[in-house]
Amino acid sequence: MKNFDKPEILNKSDGYFFGVRDGHHLFIYNYTPVEKYNSTIFIISGITGINHHNEKDLIGILSNDENRVVVIYPRGTGYSEGIRGDISNFEDFINDFSEIISNDKDYGSVQHKIFLYGHSMSAAILLAAVCNLKNIAGAILVNPAYILKNAKGMSPGFFQYIKYAYYYFFAKHTPIVNMAGDSSQIENEEDRHESELRNNNPLLVKYFSLYVMTETKKLMESMLVLSKAADFPLLLLYGEKDNIVEKKGCDLIYENWKHHNKQYVLIENGSHGKSTLLLACDIIKRWIKNN
Repeated sequence: MKNFDKPEILNKSDGYFFGVRDGHHLFIYNYTPVEKYNSTIFIISGITGINHHNEKDLIGILSNDENRVVVIYPRGTGYSEGIRGDISNFEDFINDFSEIISNDKDYGSVQHKIFLYGHSMSAAILLAAVCNLKNIAGAILVNPAYILKNAKGMSPGFFQYIKYAYYYFFAKHTPIVNMAGDSSQIENEEDRHESELRNNNPLLVKYFSLYVMTETKKLMESMLVLSKAADFPLLLLYGEKDNIVEKKGCDLIYENWKHHNKQYVLIENGSHGKSTLLLACDIIKRWIKNN
């Protein structure tokens, strides 16, 4: 149950580091396809982190050769500094996103709109981070994880819960929970393949402490409250073959969203993973242009 160490950057021109308020340096990948771009879109990732090398399809859809796309590597993940799988104060994790976005060159710009993108758990992180931001043009949420299904290969069993209870009381900050799941037990082929990739990706974090998991659960449970305060346009996408996230949770987020400009699209053959994004490619591009 050991996470990968922080890897070295193979191409130092691939991005840059931003020093947040407590001195941690977080890695940021910046994709600018054209000099005169329309909008800037920030990809908000969850606690496991992100590997922008493997997200070229996502970046390409959001960019559409006319938008700048910024990928933030959260603390403790990828090339960013921080303990792998644990953090002393979870609020720091959330505030990093707010600080980086509010210090971006396009924040508050009259020329470039700011959009945010979040998938699954990262939708909750997006909603929490945006509380400290202004002038957000809109958010794209894909399969936001408000209500979860009991997913084979992803949900813990009885004996795992017993083990987690022990660690919660006696070693709360020890990384122990496998967020990549048991790929051999996952039934959906696409989700199983993505789980296999996560398990072997040195830029992603696999094991997390009970402290991080507890704080993440609290944050996910607050999504309705945060949605009621979300006064900016929304595009919500749900894959109808999602084996991890319940549609009812997405319904509730949409119903409680504060801003009147909101769109909710069900993707017929979309799973929890990338198929929902890829099948909704034209919908996403059109929505960004129209907002």
